Amino acid sequence: MKMKENKLTIFINKPVKEVFAYSLESNNVPKWITSIKEEIPSEIPVKVGTKLKNIGINSSTWNYYEVVEFEQNKTFTLKRLNGDYFVKYTCTPKDSGTEFEYLEWVANGDLDDLMGMSALKLLKQLIENQ
Repeated sequence: MKMKENKLTIFINKPVKEVFAYSLESNNVPKWITSIKEEIPSEIPVKVGTKLKNIGINSSTWNYYEVVEFEQNKTFTLKRLNGDYFVKYTCTPKDSGTEFEYLEWVANGDLDDLMGMSALKLLKQLIENQ
């Protein structure tokens, strides 16, 4: 079966270091991914092997993830522990800011509840206005 993916990119007028730190910080996640009520890391600072859990605003069930790839101020990838769903965040330096890429995929099956550009626009607004 073919891999399904959803890839979104937005330019944020802030340095890579700021964009990366903001997107990695669990306390910020519900601010821009509005379907998430809370996210909690197993350790700080986050690194390969760190476990994360989050819960949706309309859910009573926690989702569990593990950081399977991490490169400071560049990229990190989360894998859902109960399935083959992945999400990768990548920050690329540009002349006057950062290109932020959000990529989610499943190896088999379908993607449910795809992330939309509205979330990345909200992320951009939050970071640029801080």
